[in-house]
This record gives sequence, structure tokens and C-alpha cells, in this order.
Amino acid sequence: MKYLVIFFSLCILKNEVLGSESGLTNSRVFDALIQPVIQAKCQHCHGAEKNKGKLRMHTKKDLLAGGSGMGEKIIVKGDYASSELVYRIILPKEDEEAMPPYEDDKHYNPVTQNELQIMKSWIKAGASFDLLISELDESARKAAQHVLNNMPKMTIDPKIANVIPLPTVPIADPKVLESLANRGIVALRIAQDTNAIYANASYLGKKFDDETLELFKPLSKQLLWLNIGHTAITDEAGPILSKFSLLTRLHLENTDISDSISPYLGKLENLNYLNLYGTKLGDSSVRYLKKLTRLEKIFLWQTNITTNGANSLLKQFVDPHTFSSLERECEKLSKIINKITLADSKRLSDLEKNLLKLSMKSNDQNPLNQKCPVSKKVLNGDHNSVYEGRIVGFCSAKCKEKFDGDQSSYRSKISDFKPSEQFRIASKELTEAQAEMDKRIENVSIKLRVASSKLKSLGPEINIGWISP
Repeated sequence: MKYLVIFFSLCILKNEVLGSESGLTNSRVFDALIQPVIQAKCQHCHGAEKNKGKLRMHTKKDLLAGGSGMGEKIIVKGDYASSELVYRIILPKEDEEAMPPYEDDKHYNPVTQNELQIMKSWIKAGASFDLLISELDESARKAAQHVLNNMPKMTIDPKIANVIPLPTVPIADPKVLESLANRGIVALRIAQDTNAIYANASYLGKKFDDETLELFKPLSKQLLWLNIGHTAITDEAGPILSKFSLLTRLHLENTDISDSISPYLGKLENLNYLNLYGTKLGDSSVRYLKKLTRLEKIFLWQTNITTNGANSLLKQFVDPHTFSSLERECEKLSKIINKITLADSKRLSDLEKNLLKLSMKSNDQNPLNQKCPVSKKVLNGDHNSVYEGRIVGFCSAKCKEKFDGDQSSYRSKISDFKPSEQFRIASKELTEAQAEMDKRIENVSIKLRVASSKLKSLGPEINIGWISP
């Protein structure tokens, strides 16, 4: 089963529609102009949940940190010509390093000249997040006014657009969108060719609560993706959420919700992505989650939902006989691996003890070396060590102490060194036993991976976190 996972996590957006000089004075360049451009045109690949080139741009800290091979060069304060951000934007669209990447004419959403001019001016002025629009030079202020009147639109990858049929919905009330923007809530069209809305209030944190959620009610016919994770949302939000019947993606992670909200979540029949990470939902919620028949991915990590609960949810989407058969096969193979590990580990332990014993025992009458392996000086007969069944001589107690502290690093400095025959045989036996154990485990592990893969592919991807073997 092929899963489509689309991750968008946007920063707080202060999208002020300003038409006066006083409005410009009160707005920060980054918050009002640059961040909306980054959100609409960059965070598809460089957001909270996707970091192409190990670059994330959804927070100011992440933006300044840069990515692979870029580091602090992404923004060189005072020098836009040396800033990687500007360099990537001005590359020809055919260049594979150009940002944003070119896919096709319909979905290509490049940074405009006005948007770029603002970025350059902001960087030249020191790239301060507190810089006001009124502090820009005259040409940059004109560019700012143009961008404020033509705010960037979000677009999505054409591959995604071709897979997901976006619903035909009426245009959202501009006054509602403006009201949300004034509160620092992102509310954007998902793509240029749809009226469906993506909304994100996660960066308001605890300032966004059940009462604030009421503001989304007028968007019930447009709201497709909603991120209210990390907010003060509680179970009281359930009745409102249930009205957003078009929702396909919902973030509720790290909120104070419990099983009481699950009956309302069960009404969102179009959901294909649901993030409940770090919430208080338990196994009693599973019967409602089973109603989400279009579910493709759900995060249940650090909730009270157990492995049994997750498996019960998965069985709702798959043939129960096939599931049970693969589940039994996985359990059987896991037990075989544990059995091999326990049995062979004891044997390996015995072989290791024997090897250590032989390493400290020697039949040599004299040191095998002529010069100290540490200092290269003449030996002093009073200072010897036994290593791998051979007597090694040293010039002083200090050199002997150094050797005993890190014997393997000095081994190559002993001319023509060869371990004792007993040690060599025991070492070979240990190596062969380890290789045999690894091979046996790997043979079973291959079968286990195949069975596990088949089991996971039967239904939606259920992320319940790492489980100790």
C-alpha cells in the first residue's frame, strides 16, 4: 500500500494588510513580508517535518542555522551577495540547485523581483528580525507595499496535486481570513487552483484555545488541513472540530485532549492523516478511530493507546485472517532469533573467557622482541607482559604501563609479532562462532523483515513509537 504523507508546518504569520505609512512603520519586515514568502514558496521542502538538504526554514532559529554545506552562509548579515538564500533564488530555474525548484509552468511558484528586493534590503540592513518596513530604503518600501497588496499564495507539488483530488468549494470570506491573520493565525489557500484552506495556529501555543477555535467556524466549507497542535485545545473543542467535515489532515499533537474527544474525531470521515502524539487518548478511543475509513497515517506515540489497541485499529482496515497469520509468523520468527541469541551468546561468552585466559598464559622462556615497542630502547629484563600468549619485554615500568593500557595500538610495533598457537586457534574458533551466529540470525531476520513489511502494508501506517524488542 502506497502512503501519501504530506507534511506542512508553518511559522506564525503576521499578515497585516497595510495601506498607510503608519501601518508600514508598525510592521516588521521579516514577519510581515519575508516569512509569508518562505511559508508559501520554501517550506514544502524545508519545513517542520521535511528538511531537504538538512535545511529547515519554519522558525527563525532554523533559518539562520542553514543546512548541509551551507551553515551560517545562508544569511550573511550585511552582505546579500554572499548569502546562500539569495544565491539559490536568483539561479536559473533550470539549475538543479535553484530555489524553489521548477516542476512545471502550472505549479512553479518562484520568488518575485519585489519579494527578492525586500530580502536583499533586509539582509543588507543587518537581517534583524526587529527591522521595521519604514526603515527600508525608498525602493524597498515601494516593493513592500506591492507585496502587501499581492501576498504570496501557497502551492503544492504537482505530483501531490495529481494524486489528491482537491474539493470544489466556495471562496472563503476575505474578512475572516484577514481576522485570522491579524491574530497571527496562518490561513492560506492550499494551491492556486483551489479555494480549499490550510490553517495553522500551532505557533500561537497556549494563546490558542477552545474559544479561539470558534473563529474557524466560517471556514467549515473550505477547511481541508488544520494544525492546532501544541495549543491549549481541550476535549471541549470536539463539537466544533466535528463540524469541519472536509478535513483530510488534522494535527492535535501535544494538546490536553483525552478519550472524551474521540466520538467527535470519529465523525471526520475524510481524515487520511491524524496526529495524536503526546495526548491522553487510550484504547477506549480505538472504536471511534475505526470509523475513519480513509485513514492513511496516524501518530499514536506517547499516548495511552497500547500495542494491542493499535493492532485492533489496524485490523479494522485489513483482512483479519491475513493479519493474524502474519502476526503469528512475526512472533514465531522473533522467538527464534531470541533463542539463537541466548544459546549462542553463552557459547561466545565461554569462548571469550578461554581466549582471555590463553592471552595471559605463555610458554615462552624469554621476550620475543629485541627492543621496547614503546620507546624502541634496549630491554630491561625486569619488565615484561604477556600478550596473546607471548612474552613482550620493555625498557622500563613506565613503558610497560603504557603498553598494558592500550595493547592493541602497540601490536604493530612489535616486529614479526605472532600470537601463540593456542591463542590463534582459540581466536579463530571465536571468530567463526560469531560469524555463524550472525549468519543464523540474519537468515531469520530477513524472513522477519519480509513478514513485518507485509503486515505494515496491510492498512494505514500507525506510528506508535519505538517498541523495545
